Amino acid sequence: MAGRVALVANEKGGVGKSVFTRTLIDWLRVENHLVAAFDADGTIGATVRILGLKDGKGALIRNQDPALGVRCYNGRADGERNVLLDSIESNHRLYVHDLAGGLLTDLSKIVDDGDGLTGLLDAFDKYAYRLTVFHVISPDIGSTLSVGRWLEMTGDRADHVAVINLKHGKPEGDFPFWYGFTDAKGGSKGGKVRERLLAKGGQEIPFPALQSGTFAKLDAENIRFSVADEAGLLTISERAHVAKFWKDFGEAVRPAFPLLGIETAQ
Repeated sequence: MAGRVALVANEKGGVGKSVFTRTLIDWLRVENHLVAAFDADGTIGATVRILGLKDGKGALIRNQDPALGVRCYNGRADGERNVLLDSIESNHRLYVHDLAGGLLTDLSKIVDDGDGLTGLLDAFDKYAYRLTVFHVISPDIGSTLSVGRWLEMTGDRADHVAVINLKHGKPEGDFPFWYGFTDAKGGSKGGKVRERLLAKGGQEIPFPALQSGTFAKLDAENIRFSVADEAGLLTISERAHVAKFWKDFGEAVRPAFPLLGIETAQ
């Protein structure tokens, strides 16, 4: 395949998609991988807010090069959602799109008039791109149901990575619907979507948690994790928090490199 289009997705909002997306893009760029980055939540998206190129006054630059910053578009708008497909005309090997919650139906309108994703997947196939969907998982049942819907709509025509967001708790007990659980009457519930994802060759990786106070300070000042040491904002302990988070993230994401078109030897 010529390349990969990675979609960071979940129909449930608030699961941590944008934090994962901007960490992934930031980490890959620091490791000298070219990533064309897109934020499908328009100019209000957290990924473009943190990683987008800014002018001398700190304002976001319009129409920026996604290979250097982040291009934003409104995935819900008829005139803009096509960016997800049209972006591959630039022939980069890796694209990463931060999808807003509830956007799957809108993606089905790009080619298929709201009826599935077959035409969209056909178009990616034609130009030798394969989708990799990163599903950010929270304890809510909605985040698990979202993965099931994506699996149904993509079949074997996409690769899938479940990203267990450890900000929400620890596996397996804090993620009952994803891992499954036994209720008070002894009945087994949940876990089926995870079984389906793994049966299709999908992967499962943890997304490390950064201490909330440290994260809040960086987020408020639009500071990338990769330059937290240089920002002059954090205490020594807080900088140590970020360093551990950064190291743990790199170790966690490496197993997914083949699904990003990156040679594992790198």
